[in-house]
Amino acid sequence: MGDYDYDFDLEDLYDEGVLPGHPNVWYEDDDFNSMDEYTMERGFWEEIDMCVQPTLRDGFSQVSTLLLWCFIFRLSTQSVAVPTNARHGISACTGIYIMYVFFNWTVVHILAFATVMYIVLLTLSKFYGQRRGPVIGIISIIYLIVSEIFLVPGREWHKIRGAQMIIAMKVISLSFDSDIGTIQTVPSLVDFAGYVFNIGTCVFGPWVSFKDYLAIFNKPLWNIWWVLRICMNLVLAFFFLSISTCWSHWFIPDDTWRWWGAYRDALSFRSSHYFISFLSEASALLVGFGRTADDDWSVHVTKPHMIEIPRSLVQVVVYWNMPMHNWLKTYVFRTTIPYGSFAAVLSTYAASSLLHGLNFQLSAVLLSLGVYTYVEYMLRQKLASIFKACILVRPCRKECPHQHRESRVIVVITNVFLGLLVMFHLAYLGVMFDSSSKEQEVGYSYSHTLAKWSSLNYASHWVVLGTYIFNFLI
Repeated sequence: MGDYDYDFDLEDLYDEGVLPGHPNVWYEDDDFNSMDEYTMERGFWEEIDMCVQPTLRDGFSQVSTLLLWCFIFRLSTQSVAVPTNARHGISACTGIYIMYVFFNWTVVHILAFATVMYIVLLTLSKFYGQRRGPVIGIISIIYLIVSEIFLVPGREWHKIRGAQMIIAMKVISLSFDSDIGTIQTVPSLVDFAGYVFNIGTCVFGPWVSFKDYLAIFNKPLWNIWWVLRICMNLVLAFFFLSISTCWSHWFIPDDTWRWWGAYRDALSFRSSHYFISFLSEASALLVGFGRTADDDWSVHVTKPHMIEIPRSLVQVVVYWNMPMHNWLKTYVFRTTIPYGSFAAVLSTYAASSLLHGLNFQLSAVLLSLGVYTYVEYMLRQKLASIFKACILVRPCRKECPHQHRESRVIVVITNVFLGLLVMFHLAYLGVMFDSSSKEQEVGYSYSHTLAKWSSLNYASHWVVLGTYIFNFLI
């Protein structure tokens, strides 16, 4: 392999995370980070031999252990009659083992967090009983912040941050569901451990509710569609891994227009997110999640085509990480909506930011998205009303009151223009998620983020400010 001997290490998959809710792949190997100067000198088949093949081979060898143990879990709990406590015990043990495989002894911090939160949940249930959800949410975020600052070294924290966030989301949702009666009683310790440490969701996600977890043991189904769905998700996962690692840099070299470079870095980051998302879909399907009413299988985490060819930023946020979007909408947005829509939107993005930890880079992006989506929503709603056209952030239904429907040429042109504006914003917001600095090992500083945006003259923020002024004037 020579100078192109790329080292793929899944311990480094947790160096960066974003709004959807689970961490994203990023590479720290110097060969990866400096390969741009070489890639365009290589032909198509050389790129496949020197980058794509070793990346896919090494990537699959790293995740194969997770996939194997997911299958073992399902085989041992859903193909034969197993006592309920044994099922949850196997779920917890296999999950803890696979977390040890990925995180080594840093898994102790994950176990400590889950233990503390279960004790707090039991205590609140015994002495408080009401509004446990908000209290658990606040305590979870405080615990994560204290852990990041005082308890866990920076590099180790960035490895486990995604897993910690998934546990926090599970515990918070469990608390809210207990408050509203969706769950009648607080689960026993073994039930709780089986849920939060379930092997199919504890490493890469996605978030699943406690009721969905219990449902995988209810008349489990094995059929060919289950196998096909898993295979399809794995193919998509590694397709996007190749784009993130190889093809984005091969098509767009370093010595290009700065906005093309920004688009490339953002695309590479988004593709790494798609890799993790489809991998999480496959692992969730492998353990039994996703059975539909007609005995088909479907676990939806992300929809790349809705992001890469967007209608609106609101659409991007929804389809970036669908389980986390549902979690935020159910447990944060609806809780804060009585205080006003703008407060609810900012609270939702603030909660997402805090769950990701004290990372200025992520906080800046997420809070910017909060403002961007609010301004976009208000402007397009007002324009749709003025011109009676289907140019809202979401496609109109058949019975919409607008005179100018989606198929009208002028409406199509308008929506395409607004979609291109969204792509501009995505390139700007995603530009700092590159692999050019060793800062990524412990999280990028505010100076790195501002430097990236400064190199683009803060263009996106200025455009949004102009959009807000225009919306205010009309």
